[in-house]
Amino acid sequence: MIYAEHGTLRYQHINALSWRVASELSRRDPSVYIGLTGGDGSSAMADALMMADVRGMAYQARRCGLGFTAGAGGDFQIPWDRAFGMTGPRAIAIALEESRGIHRPEKSPATSPRALGYRVMASMLELTLGDRVQWSTGESRGGPLDPESLTTGDRLQEWEDTRWSLFRDSEAVAQLDNFGWLETRGQTIDLHARYRALNGRIYSLILEVLGDILPKQKSFRF
Repeated sequence: MIYAEHGTLRYQHINALSWRVASELSRRDPSVYIGLTGGDGSSAMADALMMADVRGMAYQARRCGLGFTAGAGGDFQIPWDRAFGMTGPRAIAIALEESRGIHRPEKSPATSPRALGYRVMASMLELTLGDRVQWSTGESRGGPLDPESLTTGDRLQEWEDTRWSLFRDSEAVAQLDNFGWLETRGQTIDLHARYRALNGRIYSLILEVLGDILPKQKSFRF
């Protein structure tokens, strides 16, 4: 099996799909969040997008590894080639859920602020595929971007103390938290509030919030 490598177009596709599936899983189960990995990308098992729920580790998207896994031991696997051949992120999310004995209605509920944040990140990674500059994501600790979002008092839980940056080459151009807040160009934005104001149009939201950092040489039709 050939694993993806950072900087390749295959890795960019995998990263975008990983975030898209994370959004779908979080939308279907609001307790699902992306947690910190600590991975350095040095092996096939590293550089995983780690998705947990209230019961602990549930799913991984091993971006430099074999594909999606489910369960603490990663016993259920969906290799990347199979994942890209499935009908879409929802089908992947359902397969991961059902491997753990979870059966939910096929139709996903209305998006949550957390799931929307993941979807915005996935959309940006999709819209920048093949760009002449390198687009990537990175994780860090930092707490919620909006202090009023904090729910547990003084001690941050893992899902509260996690942020992701969107990088254009080596420059961080936006930062996302687990509450659906985005920081870019010195502004902190409630993505869900803007999404509702735009009648649930995801690409109108992206153009409003992040349109000025999208590749200029591309013409986007939404």
